[in-house]
Amino acid sequence: MRVPNHRWLRFAITSGLALAVWGLAAAHGYGWAMIWLPAMVAGAAWPRQSKRTLDQCRMRVLGRHSRQG
Repeated sequence: MRVPNHRWLRFAITSGLALAVWGLAAAHGYGWAMIWLPAMVAGAAWPRQSKRTLDQCRMRVLGRHSRQG
């Protein structure tokens, strides 16, 4: 059975929640102070597809000799 991929669902839900929080902040007079919130949450939740394996990431972060030992 194939499970559908909902990459955009996480983005839509988190962006909607961020907009709701920003709307509440704006209703209480803090809209301009919190204007960054929806954009920051949308950027963090943006769906991206990783093409690197864990070993490739480990080698990039720790260096080529990280598997010795």
